[in-house]
Amino acid sequence: MKFTFLKNKYLKKLFILFEGYGEQLYVVGGAVRDSLLDNPVDDIDLATTMLPEKMIEMFKENNLRHDAPGIKFGTVRSFFADEKFEITTLRKDKYEKIKKKQKFYFSRYPEVKFITDPVIDAQRRDFTINAIYVDKNGNVIDPFNGLEDLKNGVVKFIGDPLDSVDQDPFRILRYFRICAANFYKNFDEVSLSVCIANFDKTFKLNKRKFITEYNRIMACRGRFIILNKWEEFGILKQIEEFVTKINEEIQAEDEKERNRNNK
Repeated sequence: MKFTFLKNKYLKKLFILFEGYGEQLYVVGGAVRDSLLDNPVDDIDLATTMLPEKMIEMFKENNLRHDAPGIKFGTVRSFFADEKFEITTLRKDKYEKIKKKQKFYFSRYPEVKFITDPVIDAQRRDFTINAIYVDKNGNVIDPFNGLEDLKNGVVKFIGDPLDSVDQDPFRILRYFRICAANFYKNFDEVSLSVCIANFDKTFKLNKRKFITEYNRIMACRGRFIILNKWEEFGILKQIEEFVTKINEEIQAEDEKERNRNNK
């Protein structure tokens, strides 16, 4: 397997740096998936055995530009020229189940425990094809057979799909975007049915976050596959009405902000 991102000169520096401190570093997520699909690789996300506080110390010692807006989740960002790398400590997430009005909900944010095993880290990720880890030598760790799913052109959730979308409804939009981007027609029935049945949960997301991901779906060449599925299952009209509504709200908010700035 060829991973084009391993040629990135800044990534090579990071591999050397972390190895010098006795820590492991892996590329994971979209960069691995897109490289295997021969798609352009935009962002390179990394996972490491190093604790976030140690990463910050290391970057300071080596005078490397960085910040840590997501440090409580183990994420530190490293900057080289015009490139950014998000580096997250391997972790295990635990969402608390909360009972409200005879229904159970997951807590918005998980309880985080930092670990050193990528196989355990993989359990918290969304899809099998996003849980493939690659080290500096191109060696692959694939706990959920994501390579096989990539080969078959199918997107599957890790674990219980319903729990996954309850924990993070944004995964529903991401599911459809990945399918649209890669012309996937071989839908996993369980994953698809959960995303269709729970699509209305995405309406509670931040409206700008929703519309940005929706527009990304509509920009994909395979968007008609998704539109046909939405129509087949009777949710297309509801989605279109919601999109029209929040676009109008966003335009009104932006106009109000422009008027305020012009005063």
